[in-house]
Amino acid sequence: MASAAHMNVSSARFAISSRQTSYGAKHLRTQVRQALQEGDRHFVVDCEGWNQFDLSTLSSLIQCAAACREHGASFEVANMSSDIRENVRDLQLAGRLGLAD
Repeated sequence: MASAAHMNVSSARFAISSRQTSYGAKHLRTQVRQALQEGDRHFVVDCEGWNQFDLSTLSSLIQCAAACREHGASFEVANMSSDIRENVRDLQLAGRLGLAD
């Protein structure tokens, strides 16, 4: 008799505020790390509110993506504007965020 294993993968979703500050970027990192410790293994960060490119937010996203990779979790960004996506690609950091070409 065969039995099927059912894996429950917890998911977490975060959003970047249109009023994102360096504190907000640090808070995002803290939230992702906490969710990783609690067992979440799929992360989505909604970037729709990220309307002005800044290195603090980009750095936080890269650190979140790296933490997820270290824990075997998936990480994706959603709704990133084409302008910000272009800035990330110009800095050759798209791969670090897992952005598709």
